[in-house]
Amino acid sequence: MTEFASAQRSLPTWDQVVALRDFIHGRTYAAMAPTIRLHGEPPHAPGSGLARVTEVNGALYEVTSHLCQRLYDELENGVPGPVADAFWDALLTIMAAWREDPELPSWVNELLPVKPR
Repeated sequence: MTEFASAQRSLPTWDQVVALRDFIHGRTYAAMAPTIRLHGEPPHAPGSGLARVTEVNGALYEVTSHLCQRLYDELENGVPGPVADAFWDALLTIMAAWREDPELPSWVNELLPVKPR
């Protein structure tokens, strides 16, 4: 997103950040379902597809949690600055992967960067 476009939109509300966080975390949980092991089962083989899915989902969960927490902190301080814009842009970049998802909150599509053709 360009600086001009970023300056033209406002930051999200606390509830919007919560909605995005919950949406992304829900998708990571859903993707992890095939990797869940029952008690006593051996771990997934290192480097296997299931082990990689677990790693990627864990990373996406952690990144999303970190971005949301930092954005919460910025919104809470009452004077969010350019750092808040950067966190919000990063979250929108993640959300762009689900732009076609019917469960994506309707207000999100209006905020996503234009999809390249």
